[in-house]
Amino acid sequence: MALYPVPWFTTGGIEGEGGAENYGELARAATYAGTMAATGIIEPADFRVTALPTPGAAVRVHKGSAVIKSTYPGVFGQSYVVQERDYTDVPVAATGSSGGATKYVYLLIEDTQFTGQPPESVEDGPYNSYHVTTTLPQFQPYLLLAKINQPASRADIQPSMIEDLREVANPIVGQFTFARPRLMADDDPRQNLLTARFKGANGEWYGEYFPGGDGSPNETRQFIPQRATHMSVRADWLAIRGVSGLNCHGRYWLEYGDEYRNHTWPGGRQLEFATQQFAFDTTGTQGSYRLNWALMDQVPIPKKLRGKTIRFAFKAGVSDDADRDGVMMNALSGLGLDVTFSMAPVDSDTI
Repeated sequence: MALYPVPWFTTGGIEGEGGAENYGELARAATYAGTMAATGIIEPADFRVTALPTPGAAVRVHKGSAVIKSTYPGVFGQSYVVQERDYTDVPVAATGSSGGATKYVYLLIEDTQFTGQPPESVEDGPYNSYHVTTTLPQFQPYLLLAKINQPASRADIQPSMIEDLREVANPIVGQFTFARPRLMADDDPRQNLLTARFKGANGEWYGEYFPGGDGSPNETRQFIPQRATHMSVRADWLAIRGVSGLNCHGRYWLEYGDEYRNHTWPGGRQLEFATQQFAFDTTGTQGSYRLNWALMDQVPIPKKLRGKTIRFAFKAGVSDDADRDGVMMNALSGLGLDVTFSMAPVDSDTI
């Protein structure tokens, strides 16, 4: 019979008393479906590989959880769940004088339903184990953890030799879109024109909210998922009007954070953190025209912002030698912001 006769998880029996025989294959299929066929760690700190506290002939694999898609020949739609409860020190063979070696650290699934010899205990296994080799398996499921670049004649593994190769199984943890076309009520010269210089008197960032002024929709407040470690940012200033005959140039960027200060954050910012800055430059020709500014960046999320609602502010400033009032946003302009939050393998001291 091609169709498994007992769906996972079926109690069966008379009036639910039990007795149905459930299949391990469908338990693995449930994991496969629940993790969207991914292979990888669950959270950023899982299965980190480090040198020993006193570097020696081994590496240390730290606690964590992960999912591994089955790659056994003829098997489809199944995944394994693995977990390191504390840490394991995995031996690494010394290199000889003839040359160095590139080695891979990985966790190998050894399911004797499909391949290999029975383990020490049919009940207790092990059915998975750590390996350090110069090549990777072809027909067995594995979780790749790290690469070791080991010089010649070397037995001790130093931190600088270890390259992290872990991937998060399902890294996207949230996103939001902020879209705000401007209205006739916004059409006020005090808010429309970009007038502030890019740098303040002390040479630090300055600029202003653009479009600016009280009541202008120049920022949004959004919640940062606790699990997120990075965010991909796309911001747009739409249908900006270039003023006839004025050559206006400068920079634009986003600032973000959980506390507003009046240009007293490092660098003169109004919010603590910022994206990359991008340049703009109008033509200075006669006759008004429209232009768009686009911004894209990927930035780490500081730990202090995770699990909080923070501000995202649209900022811009004019260069010292540029015409002021050369760009404006009126009732036919708009703002847009798309942010995707994700997890990436990050050591605890990275941010």
